Amino acid sequence: MKNKLAKGVEFLWIATSILCLISGVHQTIYQGFSKSYLFFIFSLVAFFMFLIKRHIRKTNNSGKTNG
Repeated sequence: MKNKLAKGVEFLWIATSILCLISGVHQTIYQGFSKSYLFFIFSLVAFFMFLIKRHIRKTNNSGKTNG
């Protein structure tokens, strides 16, 4: 059950990252970078959160199979 929840949280982080990136590009095209840079920052933060959560999940899974 924990593994499914962890994968769900990972999916939410990567989806948030992609949506922020798309919104940032759209906002940049129509209003300029000065009004859209926060979307790119949030996109990077969400992507790094995805990577961290994925690393933690894989580390926990490898510990259970080897231990």
